[in-house]
Amino acid sequence: PFPPQLEQSGNIDGLTFEMIRQSAMACRKFHEAGRDLVMAVNLSLVSLDDPSLADRILQMVKETGLDPRSMVFEISETAAMNNIVYSSENLARLCMNGFALSIDDYGTGYSNMQQLMRIAFSELKIDQTFVTGFSDNRSLRIVVESNIEMARRLSLKSVAEGVETQEDWDALKDAGCDVAQGYFIARPMG
Repeated sequence: PFPPQLEQSGNIDGLTFEMIRQSAMACRKFHEAGRDLVMAVNLSLVSLDDPSLADRILQMVKETGLDPRSMVFEISETAAMNNIVYSSENLARLCMNGFALSIDDYGTGYSNMQQLMRIAFSELKIDQTFVTGFSDNRSLRIVVESNIEMARRLSLKSVAEGVETQEDWDALKDAGCDVAQGYFIARPMG
């Protein structure tokens, strides 16, 4: 994957802002066609270190004519928790301007509950390593169901990544998961 190389070379912001711009324009076109959806874009830890990030994102999204409430920014658990000092101001400002925040890859990092609650996340994405095949695995099922319950109690939307079978889909539905994504629902589209 090339994003780590772009991060190391200091060139990730170009890709990040191009993805935000294109996603915002596509989302606005969907809205104009009568499809009310929300677009999600990943934010890099390197980008979160830029004190002007939130203002630049807000300006770009407003220039496309999209309401910020129609965008979700996904932040990996490791990025959100390891550099809380550097990223929290940007994340708070994004949230205050109407953008939703998602904690991505949940369960793969080293977060604790206090850190998780410091940032105004609106959704918790359960990593595919726990979701794929969880319907037939007691241990994974306990992890996934516990995360769905925790998200519900924290008033967060639960999102399961890596749904590849009808069995996992049905088990997620039974567990009360809000949103699922994976090959069972649709292949990646570009």
